[in-house]
Amino acid sequence: MAGRKSPALTARATAQRPSSASNVYSAQIFADFCEVDLKTVHHWADRGKVPHFRTDGRHLRFRRNDVVRFLRSHGYPLPDQLVRARPTVALALPSGILEHAPLSLDDLGKRLGSRFSVRRHACGAHALAHLVAEAPDVVVLGTADPSLGPGTIAALKEDPATSWIFFAAIAAGAEEESSWSQRADIVVTATEIVKLPGEIARALAVV
Repeated sequence: MAGRKSPALTARATAQRPSSASNVYSAQIFADFCEVDLKTVHHWADRGKVPHFRTDGRHLRFRRNDVVRFLRSHGYPLPDQLVRARPTVALALPSGILEHAPLSLDDLGKRLGSRFSVRRHACGAHALAHLVAEAPDVVVLGTADPSLGPGTIAALKEDPATSWIFFAAIAAGAEEESSWSQRADIVVTATEIVKLPGEIARALAVV
């Protein structure tokens, strides 16, 4: 892409670093990540080359997940500021869904908590009701959760307000894992639940 400038991130980008809870970046920080000038970022946004939203004051903002996807797809290196962030995971698994898994729900929460900010929800419907307000980077759902409809994730991925969120699904078995692989970004079976923290870290580019 055109418009590259100094490879060093500016002090301004560090000073404006967003909180781990929001993981929302300004146009200037995004420009520094891509090593381009601010005008180039505005041009990309105007042309629809990168997902974004605007504040009430019409300032450009970029979600961390969208930034990671953009940088990866265009061959940019992932800045330290991104890989050392603590994205938010909404853990929305009903009690009993991991009954025969090698990890309990509490243990899974603790493992995720070593890399991410974790918010617990009683079920998928409860987490989805708080998506816009809480803006988690990842939502972990159970495929057997009776509160979820078959088209729930597809509908959320089509809505600009939630399309940037990653969805991870815990499947009861191999058959469900296969059917859900077309819906969720990450799918693991309950027996392989220990892999989930690593899979989420890879998807979100977290060290």
